[in-house]
Amino acid sequence: MSIIPDFVLSLVTTYLTSLLYWFSDQIYADLIKRDPDHLLVKLHDHVDLAPLEKACAAFHHASGPGAWPTHPVPQLVRAFLVKYLFDWSLREIEWHVRFNLVVKWFVGYPLFAAGPDHSTLERFDLWVCFHERRTAFDDVLRQIDAAFPGERRSPQIGDTYALQADAARETLVRLIRHASQRLLTALDRAEAERGAQVRAQLDLVALFGPPHEVGEYRLKPDERTVRLQTTVLAALECAQRVHAALDQAPPLSTEMRTPVVQWLDLLDKIIQDDIALTRDEQGCLSGAVERKDKGSYRLGSATDPDATYRVHDDQCDLGYNVNVAVSDNFIREARADTGAQPDNVAVPDLITAQQEHHDLTPAKLIYDAAAGTGKTLARVREVSHGQTQLVAPLVPYEKRTDLFTPDLFRLSDDGLTLTCPNQQTSSVAYRSGSGEGRSFRFFASQCRTCPLWEQCRTQPLGSKAKRQVFISDYRADVDAARTYSLTPEFLADRKLRSHVERFIAGLVRYNGARRARRRGLIQADFQAKMNATAFNLKRWMRLLTRPQPAAT
Repeated sequence: MSIIPDFVLSLVTTYLTSLLYWFSDQIYADLIKRDPDHLLVKLHDHVDLAPLEKACAAFHHASGPGAWPTHPVPQLVRAFLVKYLFDWSLREIEWHVRFNLVVKWFVGYPLFAAGPDHSTLERFDLWVCFHERRTAFDDVLRQIDAAFPGERRSPQIGDTYALQADAARETLVRLIRHASQRLLTALDRAEAERGAQVRAQLDLVALFGPPHEVGEYRLKPDERTVRLQTTVLAALECAQRVHAALDQAPPLSTEMRTPVVQWLDLLDKIIQDDIALTRDEQGCLSGAVERKDKGSYRLGSATDPDATYRVHDDQCDLGYNVNVAVSDNFIREARADTGAQPDNVAVPDLITAQQEHHDLTPAKLIYDAAAGTGKTLARVREVSHGQTQLVAPLVPYEKRTDLFTPDLFRLSDDGLTLTCPNQQTSSVAYRSGSGEGRSFRFFASQCRTCPLWEQCRTQPLGSKAKRQVFISDYRADVDAARTYSLTPEFLADRKLRSHVERFIAGLVRYNGARRARRRGLIQADFQAKMNATAFNLKRWMRLLTRPQPAAT
């Protein structure tokens, strides 16, 4: 039995707790007074995190029915933001919140309090990724626009960079085996009995190789071909038997069936993109060899199926292609797509995202020659309702041939007839296979006496072959872009093009935008937006201390 009354213990505890809080506040006050230019001190004074805290208020622990987090959301929001500001791992941010006094003060913990561990921080990070993926980026940009209103009116510049996947490249045999293993694992999770039945019917040695198998790098070319063929035929049999297992009664629920079907599709894609199959006279599969003309969106690893190969200049990266649009000082939009997606495909999406989330349609978007195609020009005109001028050098199609190019043929105002440089007219036209234009035909009877024959045709003079001229549906957009490219404004805009390179250098060197920390397109896109958020915050705080030009 305690000799000290309970009320006395309560008073002492309350007093000591208050004393510790007072002591903590004094230490923090002295600390921030000594370094008022620290990034976190300036962020504390200038950035309002209340909207982000409100957006994340629904976060709760996975364990327990609606159990609220041990650590308040405002602290988790700040810790989450610091993680991306300094490109720290989860364990690093856990350490800094506990022992780095400036970080601890900014996040909101008293001097002697224990911060969240890395697992709690990871749960919160993933929750934000899947529920509020662009909230931090958008809210920071709105505050920046309030502080620097001129940024919304400045021309924007677009470009891409590679975000390398958190997965190693796999050889073709390894890729097929890995995809097959994940397929069987998905079937096991859906229903263990069906999975066991399929495995019992398969030649697992042919599919996965014998124990202590010799590495591929030690095999001769013909031995590699044999191993590839054996693996492919076994994988096709595996896919066939899994299909049969899915058709068995009772049917699996959609939730259990979906992962199995996804891996079936991925295995089928790998074989179609990388393998050329041969069949015997009876139509049965007899062999498999690696394709020379592989699919452009082919997978590189079954660890991250969303990642594909990005070939840019002489560099090839397995991962994601991140498109950014920047103004004078800040990143206005960032989005990640699979690595094999061409740079120009996402250009209209950069504009659409800004319209949806910031009510902004840029007056100009400056890009490199990748965007100089009629289709891209037309899509930008369509999504911007004609308000955005896409500034990009046109793709020089005329350099691919010495013959007359389509732009030298005059299309009538109604689009029904086409006139050649020798004033011959054709109204015979057919839609192209791509559905993006028409092919006009000039017959030999029109061209027989033409003095420009050698400049227009490859056939010898007098040939009865017809001359086809493809006229794109985007010809008007190309003509408008060609006219603009002859103006002084175009040359001035092009000089701004290199401005984007320092943004990309800052992202990949100082803001963690070179390598993906997680797998999957959704998480790659989230990382790209948070890397851009970190860049914008640092740039904002730097501009606050820049000397202002003297008034004239």
